[in-house]
Amino acid sequence: MEETTLPNKLWTGSFIRICLVNLFIFVNFHALLPTFPFFVTYLGGDAVTIGLATALFSVASIVSRPFVGWLIDTRGRCTILVLGLVGMTLIPMGYFVSAGIAMAVVLRTAHGVFHAASSNASSTWVTDIIPHGRMGEGLGMYGLSMAISTAVAPALGLAVMNAWGFRPLFAVAALVALAALLTGIGIRSRNYTMSTAPLRLSELFEPMSAPAAITQFFFMMAYGVIEVYVAIYAASCHLPGGGIYFIFIALATVATRILLGRAIDRYGEARLVYSGNAAIAAGILLLVFAHNVPCYLLSAVLLGYSFGAIQPSLQTMAMHAVAPERRGAASSTFFVAFDFGIALGGFLAGVLVKWLGYDAMFLWMIVPCLLSWGYYYVFGRRHASSFNPQNRRRAQSPGEERDTAPSGGESLPLVITISREYGSSGHRVGELLAKRLGVKFYDKEIIALTARKSGLSEETVKESEQTVSSRLMYDDPVQTAVFRAQCRVIRDIARREPCVIVGRLANFVLEERPNSLHIFIYAGETARVKRIVSEYGVEGDRAEDALKRTDQERREHCMHYTGQEWGGRHHYHLLLDNSAGDDGKVAEMICTVLGDRILRS
Repeated sequence: MEETTLPNKLWTGSFIRICLVNLFIFVNFHALLPTFPFFVTYLGGDAVTIGLATALFSVASIVSRPFVGWLIDTRGRCTILVLGLVGMTLIPMGYFVSAGIAMAVVLRTAHGVFHAASSNASSTWVTDIIPHGRMGEGLGMYGLSMAISTAVAPALGLAVMNAWGFRPLFAVAALVALAALLTGIGIRSRNYTMSTAPLRLSELFEPMSAPAAITQFFFMMAYGVIEVYVAIYAASCHLPGGGIYFIFIALATVATRILLGRAIDRYGEARLVYSGNAAIAAGILLLVFAHNVPCYLLSAVLLGYSFGAIQPSLQTMAMHAVAPERRGAASSTFFVAFDFGIALGGFLAGVLVKWLGYDAMFLWMIVPCLLSWGYYYVFGRRHASSFNPQNRRRAQSPGEERDTAPSGGESLPLVITISREYGSSGHRVGELLAKRLGVKFYDKEIIALTARKSGLSEETVKESEQTVSSRLMYDDPVQTAVFRAQCRVIRDIARREPCVIVGRLANFVLEERPNSLHIFIYAGETARVKRIVSEYGVEGDRAEDALKRTDQERREHCMHYTGQEWGGRHHYHLLLDNSAGDDGKVAEMICTVLGDRILRS
């Protein structure tokens, strides 16, 4: 049974439960993160072995996450969450009987697979529960559970290890995983969209999430190393135990996410990415060059701010622009980079410690911070997935004003825009509507007008409109020129005459124009596939792929140039279901809604 919630309500029962699940997952993770190096040392391992065990845990997550993402999208969030948590409950019990380093490393590797399954399922499920308009705030609050685990779990793990030894530590890890399992199966919200896509390598990663993931990868190289090695380093420098360091990290992370929770949705991620990378670099310098308690704790505060600012910002960037049925792939793409950063950073740190010592190793970790900052500055800040304010306003070309009408819009002609899912027959509905109203109809006609306006050929305009070919780089200059020329054409048409305009993000271009009606036409997938085959001439075995590919291209194009969700109900006055395929009836319904407005335009 689905949980009924208000459309924009964040703190629902399902949201609170999924936050608790995430808390328990990362208590299991963080309790063993700083203590497992001591366990390896107890078994006779050295710094390289510690680095290898850390790397293999993350490598197992990296290899499994893409397949886990596909399973989450196709088999459901709850199923994969339960399987992952069962494994996380059982694996720590295996550490009890570890006969040596080899067995401990093997179990640690398997632990990484189950951690990937549970954390990926949880982080995907929460994006289905959070209202889209509060995604940044919601993921920030969800991330508080990770911050609390950062405060509680390392200190708890170190305290249990020091007081009673390793076996009670592993028992605690198993119990919190069991608590996550019992909490997770009680979540009632199951209203997520599932994919029917077959297992293909091309489907395992989500390109729209790549800029956020790569920026996070470089950041986690540095942050993960500090989490792993700071307790041993503090002991060698006669500083307070690592537990207090993690508590200060967590307090700073919690404060950052509470104070800046809504800043992500309001201002975008850029400021937080820049300041977060600067903070971790400053924290490393304090850790290395100022061996006193105040600077040691200030270093922890800076690291806490960096994680509290960067992680939810980039996770929101990675998730908010993708289709619901691709959220598992987006989550796995993001967390592959998260784990790979910890893995590579941990392995390199182990080698650097052996040859150069701890101080030099930590200083080298400033380099990934600079790479994170640089990659985001060059590639991420203007990518389609970025939600910085300047990206959200791309639908209005620079230097162009929106149409206004002092008398409430009555002096402007009525313009109807129709956005549509591929195969829903939005074009035909638009034609019929224009004929009934006796007004001009614009769809492919805009191609010729755009060509004249831009000076480009009609073929170039046709190939470049409504697509985004470069996902990792800056705007494609030809595509951007075509889009801006189309914006001018649409505004000119809207000033000149009453009309019906199909596609081209016309609803966003004219979103503040009075006397406009914005319509979105959709239909069930079965009906759309049937129409694509029978009317569009697409072969039956290719119709479903064509449907998903075309909708995804439209979604990415919309996100790239407007920063908004294509098909989101807040951007339209009417959403009409044409699953029955009765185009004339849909056009008649629109006429009924219009009443006599067309006569007064």
